[in-house]
Amino acid sequence: MHRWRRLVAPSVAGLVLLVGWEVGVRLSGLPAFVLPPPSQVARTAVEVAPLLGTDVVTTLTEAGLGLLVGAVVGLLLAVLIAAFPWVSDTVYPLVTLTQTVPTVVLAPLLILWAGFGLLPKVVLVALTAFFPVLVAAVTAMAAVDAEHAEMVAGLGGTRRHQFWLVQLPASVPGALGGLRVAATYAIGAAVVAEYLAGQSGLGVFVQRSRKGYEVDQILVAVALVAVLTGLLFLLVDGLARLATPWQRPSLPSRPGRTPL
Repeated sequence: MHRWRRLVAPSVAGLVLLVGWEVGVRLSGLPAFVLPPPSQVARTAVEVAPLLGTDVVTTLTEAGLGLLVGAVVGLLLAVLIAAFPWVSDTVYPLVTLTQTVPTVVLAPLLILWAGFGLLPKVVLVALTAFFPVLVAAVTAMAAVDAEHAEMVAGLGGTRRHQFWLVQLPASVPGALGGLRVAATYAIGAAVVAEYLAGQSGLGVFVQRSRKGYEVDQILVAVALVAVLTGLLFLLVDGLARLATPWQRPSLPSRPGRTPL
């Protein structure tokens, strides 16, 4: 019942918003180039769907590669920070400081250095994705129960054993949590990079639509970005659950039955 409520409630809320949007636009008489009704957006989506295949593949490729690179770099840097205190004291503050600079500001430099191909888009997505993974993994390692490390030490383990047997495994759930957060940013970062300097992708589609004042096409792209982001998040969430089966919530026992 609870699962059905989680599906039905947002569906009903979304339907109410769409109906309110449709009625509001019709009654206000707003022109379509300002705010088209959702019915027109739906028709436009059907019309342009055959033309968006290549753009969708391009955006997903950039987002997927950037997310993978960002996750690997974030986890490796987290390991170095946890293993070597001088790295934490030297590098971590600098990395945190770099996050005050929006990645969109770095895009022109990346394009100037790496050209207009795939590489600068992947790098921009990676820069967006790696920090949540880094912070989550470092936080998880720092929050390790001291008793576990003391138990390893009591059995004759060195600091290296404590790291490999306690801290590093403890970082996995945290890093995967950061990866879930990063997955929600990956598609948007790829679209922004394409919008600034791309040859294909949803960002280029939005740029062309903006120049033609095709607001309905822009809204189609916005909806598509939201759908792709949701699918990417579900994919990452599913892989994270498979990688950490011990964190799956246990099902409540039925009345009248004694759990084994």
